Amino acid sequence: MPHGQQRANEYADVLQGVRRVAAEAARRAAEIDEMRSFPQDLFDELEATGVFKSLTPKAHGGLELSLGQANHLIVEGARANGSLGWLLMIGLSQGIGLGMFPEKTVVKLLEEFSDLRTRGVFAPKGTAVPTDGGYVVTGQWPFASGGPNPHFVGGNCVVMRDGKPSILPDGAPELVIAMMPASAVEPLDTWHVLGMRGSDSHDYAAREVFVPEEMTINIVTAASFFDTPPARLPIRVALATQHCAVALGLAQGALDELTELAKTKKAAMNPSAVLAADPVFRHTLGEQALRFTSVMAMLDQVTAELERAGAEEREFTPEETLIGRTMAAYITAECVKIVDVAYTYAGSTSVYNTSSLQRRLRDIHVATQHVAATPEGYRVLGAALVGEKLSPTELF
Repeated sequence: MPHGQQRANEYADVLQGVRRVAAEAARRAAEIDEMRSFPQDLFDELEATGVFKSLTPKAHGGLELSLGQANHLIVEGARANGSLGWLLMIGLSQGIGLGMFPEKTVVKLLEEFSDLRTRGVFAPKGTAVPTDGGYVVTGQWPFASGGPNPHFVGGNCVVMRDGKPSILPDGAPELVIAMMPASAVEPLDTWHVLGMRGSDSHDYAAREVFVPEEMTINIVTAASFFDTPPARLPIRVALATQHCAVALGLAQGALDELTELAKTKKAAMNPSAVLAADPVFRHTLGEQALRFTSVMAMLDQVTAELERAGAEEREFTPEETLIGRTMAAYITAECVKIVDVAYTYAGSTSVYNTSSLQRRLRDIHVATQHVAATPEGYRVLGAALVGEKLSPTELF
């Protein structure tokens, strides 16, 4: 069977499995929110679909799907439940980020754990003091999203030398991500939040944990040894496409729900008027449908172009890097508009906790607070477009 056909079949199988779990997650949404984490049985079922191996190379036991296919799996999950989409984003990113660690380390981990579960935080909220064979790590990292019972938790740290932050030639601090056994860090009950409640994104704390050098990377300078097009993308670019997928899934679900609701929803003061018959509503719904189609097309097009560049193994231009990274802010902002419109047109029913449109509203607004969705990239992209020389940290 040709490789392309085999990959298409594997994608279809995984997609069917994700849809099955997504339907159950939608049904159990209230339970998931109340738990503030994803139920063990549902997560085990999700893991059994193979979805978390989507971007892992075949040479290391993965499916080696395209980044575009992986993004559509995330869209499908978020369409049913925002927290499910978020956990898919976190889990699938492992197939990109893991390859940045030394090859011997990765091979050992994948041999020891058939379904490796990791969490990680990019924000440098810890310190790493160099010592013989590694670092002594202390810190507390928020938003460490993931499924139940992780094996490892990664935290980004500022390297400290002689009691002071180590500063690189470009003026940025020297950073390392330390991958620590989950048993060596303390989960803190901090995840009491507006939305994405089932993502279990609570803090983790480490107190003078020794981390061997082979379990650390400099996230700014490390390159993946995984020999796949997605793994050749700048790490924040690859992750930005997946953040877009979460926002798009939430928006698509909101549009789906509003469209069905409009067929039966009647005005409070005029029971004979159905929302779907209102010409103003029809105009608005058509506008939001085109807004969704345009940003979905943007994600697909930019992802395909980036993945093509990765397949050609060529260097990414600053513009390519920054467009890929910054489109997460743009697409998320457009999806917020869609979800807000759906919530508003649903009327008073959407204010109740039982409303999935209320849940989508909370989830999409929490998604805007992620580092991937911040608009700081617009300024850096503008600098690149006018020919300014950018530092490695700005291009990270």
